Amino acid sequence: MSRILPAVSVLVAVFATAIPWGLPAGATFIPPMVVMMMIFCWRALPGTVLPLSLAFVLGLLTDFMSGGPLGFWALMALVAAQTGGRAPSLAGGRAPNRLWLVWAGVAAGIGALSWLLGSLYVVQWLDPWPFAFGTLVSILIFPLLLRLLVVFTGGLPKPKFDRGSA
Repeated sequence: MSRILPAVSVLVAVFATAIPWGLPAGATFIPPMVVMMMIFCWRALPGTVLPLSLAFVLGLLTDFMSGGPLGFWALMALVAAQTGGRAPSLAGGRAPNRLWLVWAGVAAGIGALSWLLGSLYVVQWLDPWPFAFGTLVSILIFPLLLRLLVVFTGGLPKPKFDRGSA
């Protein structure tokens, strides 16, 4: 697998946040959450490389493309990258359910932190629905995105069986 594939694929997702998708007002949180999910996945997949510094830069670019305050999505990208790097490994053919559960917690944390920081930024309580909806959608589509990224990497490493000494 190319070492550049994680960065390029996340960059494509970042540029996709700037496309006017025609999403309803309550769904505008979904595209940036997909970027965070990709950062998390690339950091969690064995044999892939996405440095924290690159995750931060991609987060800053997400801020710029989405029109948000600079540093907002960069902070969220660091959270996603750090937890993705410490997430349970899928090496050895392990089921992705634990990774999905970890993402659900990370997504809930990112959603809550985004709502809180956004509310502090505009100095009034924001409607939590767009944040909750984007978080929920990202949790629901996580298995699909993970499978897609695994296909791009050529599949997960096969388990190695040690026959041991007889």
